[in-house]
Amino acid sequence: MSVIANLKSPKQLRVQLAQRARELRLSRNMRQTDLAEWSGVTLASIRRFEKEGEISLKNLMLIAIALNRAEDFEKVFYLDEDIDLFKPAPKQRQRARK
Repeated sequence: MSVIANLKSPKQLRVQLAQRARELRLSRNMRQTDLAEWSGVTLASIRRFEKEGEISLKNLMLIAIALNRAEDFEKVFYLDEDIDLFKPAPKQRQRARK
């Protein structure tokens, strides 16, 4: 995970997520009404999401399922063992063992 991603504001992250969802929807030749029908999310919620980035977690997951991207949620908060900012670095040995 990039530390740079943490420099974006929550609003910037929401808007980027909404843009990617819209692009994915359009790449699948789906209208907002189609996505609303497939996901069970109201058309108003989908419009608000794509315009402002505002959506509940439940509805976001329903949209992801409808767009066949539910696996993306498995990566949220995934702990990468190689990059752990809160784990102290191992001490380097100063001499060999006896």
